[in-house]
Amino acid sequence: MRKTNGRLRFGLTDAGKVVLRGTGFVTLAALIVPAFGVLSALVSVLLMALLAGFVLRPKIQVSGNLPERVVVGRTARLRYVLKNVARLPAYNLCVRLGTLPGAIEQVGDGHVVSRLGPGDTTEVTVEIRPKRRGYYRIKQPICQSSFPFNLFSFGTSHDDEETLIVLPAFSRLQISLRRLSRHVRAGSARLAGSTGVFPEYAGNRPFLPGDSPRNIDARAWARLSVPATKEYHNDFDNYTALVLDTCVPEVLSRSRSNESKELEAAVSLCASVAFTINNDCLIDILLTGPELHQFTAWPRMVRLDKIHEILAGVEPSKGYSLEQIAPKLANRFYEISEVVFILLSWNKAYRQLLELAGKAGCHCTVLLIGESSGSQKSEVGSQKTDFCPLSSVFCLLSADEILTGQIRRL
Repeated sequence: MRKTNGRLRFGLTDAGKVVLRGTGFVTLAALIVPAFGVLSALVSVLLMALLAGFVLRPKIQVSGNLPERVVVGRTARLRYVLKNVARLPAYNLCVRLGTLPGAIEQVGDGHVVSRLGPGDTTEVTVEIRPKRRGYYRIKQPICQSSFPFNLFSFGTSHDDEETLIVLPAFSRLQISLRRLSRHVRAGSARLAGSTGVFPEYAGNRPFLPGDSPRNIDARAWARLSVPATKEYHNDFDNYTALVLDTCVPEVLSRSRSNESKELEAAVSLCASVAFTINNDCLIDILLTGPELHQFTAWPRMVRLDKIHEILAGVEPSKGYSLEQIAPKLANRFYEISEVVFILLSWNKAYRQLLELAGKAGCHCTVLLIGESSGSQKSEVGSQKTDFCPLSSVFCLLSADEILTGQIRRL
């Protein structure tokens, strides 16, 4: 992104606001006492500062882009390069973002460059802190100057926007690997993910970002003129499915912005689980409410990024049915080693889905988010006897503990 042309932005500095208020008071006082001399002096200073600032307004070329993704609650540093394309030096330059969404705040007033000579360049940093996950449209930054009297600021704004992906908060958890250790023989061509195994060669396919360069087939590349990678029958990987409940019950409280802390805790927990187990197994399926996402054709390192991006845009659902998705999952459960359920409520639909996973021989972990009430614990605990021993891990977690980072072990 390189921009110099745009709309002129004009504003008052803090000192300019004080002088303008003083001019207004002197104007009112001049109606009672003879103060036209002072009033004329103040008006002359304002007009001179306005004219000089307009003539000496900076012509700065701003280069830089937003990061691909940031994490909610963490301060992100955006780096931009400023280049003075005018014939005169520029003074008191400040880079700041324009109108930001309510969920994103700028930390500090931005970096100030005291002087930038003609043709010179410098790098500045703008810090932002997102307060909620999601996809946001951010306009290009504004480079403005309050030179020479620090009363008015002049800059250039642009209408071009970039998309900023704010990922949910996640951290590494302590999850016992024995819960993820059931090898399956899928019998289909997949991307090999485990180390130390000897998969069977299945063929070639186009090279995708995240593939290992070691698997590139040089002969196929020379023949097709495009990179190609070798594909194998991977019968020894541990495949995992994540099931996220997005239907917020009416009994759960919501904030003024219609946000549910239970849903935010569930999304954050799902992101943490994916981040933790990504190196030990392949996450093949992600079910977010009624939406089914499959990652069979994606490399391991790309899957985690895709999952986090999907979780960044998860919205609450009023109600949905899993009847159409259940048969598809039932067929895939026989290729899955571990199924992790992250639920906001215990209902019949997820109970049936858990039964299908248990019958397919999957090891299931149910993480139920809500208050630690005795009735809810007994309701969840009564379901353990309905499944085989592999499907007997149930945990009741508090949303506040998840959001504050107190959950370290599952």
